[in-house]
Amino acid sequence: MNEQRVENDMFDAMWSFLEMGSQKANYPALKHAVLELRKMMMQKTAGQRKDKKKDIAFDNLARVKNEIIIEAMALVLSGEYEEGERNGETKDD
Repeated sequence: MNEQRVENDMFDAMWSFLEMGSQKANYPALKHAVLELRKMMMQKTAGQRKDKKKDIAFDNLARVKNEIIIEAMALVLSGEYEEGERNGETKDD
C-alpha cells in the first residue's frame, strides 16, 4: 500500500472530525505527540532495534505529525489559543 495514501487518508479522517465543529483543544494529546516527535528526533535509532524497547519506530512519524497538526488546529480554531494570548500565557515573536 502506498505510504503517502495512508498518511493522506489518516489526515483526512482526523480533519473530518475537526470539521464537525465544537472542537476543543486537547492539551495532553498535543503535548504527548510533541514529546513523541522530540524523542524520535533525538534517539539514535529509527526505532527498529529490538534491544531498544523505549525507542519509537519511525513508522509512527506520519501519525505523530498529523496528530500535532490537527491538535494545533483544534487549539486555534476553538479560540482557546486566543484566550491564553489575552491572559498573557502565550508569546508570539
